[in-house]
Amino acid sequence: MLSRLVTGTAAAALAVGASILPAQAKNITFLIAYGPGGGFDTVTRKLAPLIEKHLGGNVNVVPKNMPGGRGKKAANYLVNRKPNGRNLLIFNMPGHAMPNIIGEKADYDVRTIDWLARAAEFKYLIVTSARAGKFKTWKDVTSYKDKIKIPMTAPGTTGYLATAILMDSYGIKPNFITGYKSSSKYALGVIRGDGDLTILAKGSFRKYITSKKKNRQAFKDLRPLLEITNGPSQFGVETTGSLGKKELAVLGGDRMIGTTPGTPKAVKDKLADAVFKAVSDPEFAAWGKKVGRDVAPLNAAQTKAKALELFAYYSKFKSVLAASVKK
Repeated sequence: MLSRLVTGTAAAALAVGASILPAQAKNITFLIAYGPGGGFDTVTRKLAPLIEKHLGGNVNVVPKNMPGGRGKKAANYLVNRKPNGRNLLIFNMPGHAMPNIIGEKADYDVRTIDWLARAAEFKYLIVTSARAGKFKTWKDVTSYKDKIKIPMTAPGTTGYLATAILMDSYGIKPNFITGYKSSSKYALGVIRGDGDLTILAKGSFRKYITSKKKNRQAFKDLRPLLEITNGPSQFGVETTGSLGKKELAVLGGDRMIGTTPGTPKAVKDKLADAVFKAVSDPEFAAWGKKVGRDVAPLNAAQTKAKALELFAYYSKFKSVLAASVKK
């Protein structure tokens, strides 16, 4: 009798994952706001089966690329779906917040998204060509009188916005050269001399380190000039914190997972639990370490608080951001 009761209870628990979704719904669409092969694409595709595992039930999590409008197309699509937990998206913060901050048209508002978890974060370095770069130190950059050429993807992207704020804080006039398809493409542009310097996530930069001997790093093709952090440099260069610009340490990116606003609490709570377990899964952490992604899990409440914190911080630079997006 007891064994039957235990078995029945276990079966009911296993059914919860599927029962929170409509009976006819076997799929959750995991939207990707950018094209195939990039960071958001690879993170989404790694997380999809882990969310399936932790959600339980007969539900498939299906990645779907929907690039366009600097990420707005996918976010607009998400908020215009029925609030039933059938659609997820990894938001690029602060990039996705820019339309809301500067008054650009968008169907969504990042302050009202039903947040589920944060998957990862990334911080930045300013880099130059290891062979042909005209700058040896960050002081060389700040004392340079002409406009500095900076290869970049497009106005409004997270890297573009971080660079705009950084340069404005030092009174540097940047000449952004846009149109590159990815950070690896514009890094190549710096290497071949298209521009003077650019910004890279630390994880993306690690592939340019050729060796470590006696704690000294050898750099191939690209060389770091400045690390955006209040802590010690990982690469032996000056930091924004050491130069008295501690407020700039926020500059970076957060990959936050959300669903359609107004999703019923039972559905949202179940999704949040499964997604947080997925981003906290040892398999995801091991993968992140292997490929250079800074896995940094936050639960739903922490993610919401972080989103609001980032919105408030970047709103202080509204005029700088608006000007950078219009270029």
